[in-house]
Amino acid sequence: MQDNNEEYYTRSVTELADLVPVTTCQEVFSTTGIKLVNRGVRLDSSFFERLGRHKIMPPLEQCLLVEQGVDNAELVTLAQQLLENDPPLSRMVKLLPNAAELFEVLQAVQLSTPVIFLLTLARERRPRLLTHSVTVALISTYLGIRLSLPRAQLIELASAGLFHDLSELRIDVRLFDEGTIATAAEREQMYTHPATSQRMLLNAQYSVEIASTVMRHHECVDGSGYPFGLMGIEMGRPAKILSIAEVAGTKLEQEAMDGVPRLEVALKLNMQKYDPALLAYLSVLYEHTAEAGGDNLHISPSRVSVPHIHTQMHNIDLVLQFWKRLLGEHAIRPRSPSAYIHQRLSSLAQASREAGVDLSDKVGMTDAIEDDKKCLAELNQINRETLSQISEIVFEVQRRWPTYQSDMTPVGKVVSGWMEHIQSLLHKQRYKND
Repeated sequence: MQDNNEEYYTRSVTELADLVPVTTCQEVFSTTGIKLVNRGVRLDSSFFERLGRHKIMPPLEQCLLVEQGVDNAELVTLAQQLLENDPPLSRMVKLLPNAAELFEVLQAVQLSTPVIFLLTLARERRPRLLTHSVTVALISTYLGIRLSLPRAQLIELASAGLFHDLSELRIDVRLFDEGTIATAAEREQMYTHPATSQRMLLNAQYSVEIASTVMRHHECVDGSGYPFGLMGIEMGRPAKILSIAEVAGTKLEQEAMDGVPRLEVALKLNMQKYDPALLAYLSVLYEHTAEAGGDNLHISPSRVSVPHIHTQMHNIDLVLQFWKRLLGEHAIRPRSPSAYIHQRLSSLAQASREAGVDLSDKVGMTDAIEDDKKCLAELNQINRETLSQISEIVFEVQRRWPTYQSDMTPVGKVVSGWMEHIQSLLHKQRYKND
């Protein structure tokens, strides 16, 4: 019997076969050796009943051919449309001496048969994922060009950008909706998707360099990322580029939907996570926000009300002060939950101050901007990003140290007490946001 991820993926694949012709290019077997489908069979959604009950080996995308599949020309066309219609990306490309190089690199990316199938599945079933993949490939290639990388490395970067989230096709799309509160098991699916993408690429005969970069696209130079918590040089330059390009692409897509200056806030509140040179090269993507008017901010007034912002600031300050009060004079052990929490909260507090937020003076912060929708929206976004980072700290402690509650030392009890209190606080904050 398949797990939920594979069942979701198999259903998506068989439903794709109702939209475009999909044919088996080899016999399909279960992992127990049962032949499920012969070679040369045209699939449709009715095959889910046959395939969905079994684990399949080799992976299903390696067994299928799709007609009208995504090719390099289609990727280049989509890239051209993005660069023409997205103002931040348009500004980015104008900084290059030869914009055509972006398209030449995309044209040179090797698309294996399984990857063509997966990109086509994204186009037909998850078009936002395909757009995101091309956006990240463009930003990654742009950064590579700014760093004067050779053409071969640019092609590897573009490949990693295009392929980094292919494993998300195996995860229920609803989990990616903003505001969704995932269960522990569902969150684990999210955490393991880089490894799944890496495995899919290695199975499809892509290079170790590309697969390794994809595996590390959620790592951060300060060690706060996942799945390995790599730091600085451990990441390698391609992964440093892909990690910041992935964040930039995601935030730009969210900005396009709601007009909130997400990218500038995300990068400025997390500067310690990314290579400083890459941060400087990406400033062109958000420099327009200082001049943009508030008329295009599609924000619900209730979300940016002064009382709501006061509540956000109060909760953030409570998180920081509660940790200080609990920790007191207790010694922090290196590479422990307490060290991780302390480092992340210290960085977050400093970033919040540098963003101009005075958590100790909520009224003073909002007095002068109470009627300014744009300023309220920006402050709201800073607070939301800060709370999101706090939530990430909680989940990372749970993931990295699943037995942290069994530590009965004084500092271990501090960690458990802080985690329990903050999880309750974040739950209440989410409830209010809903």
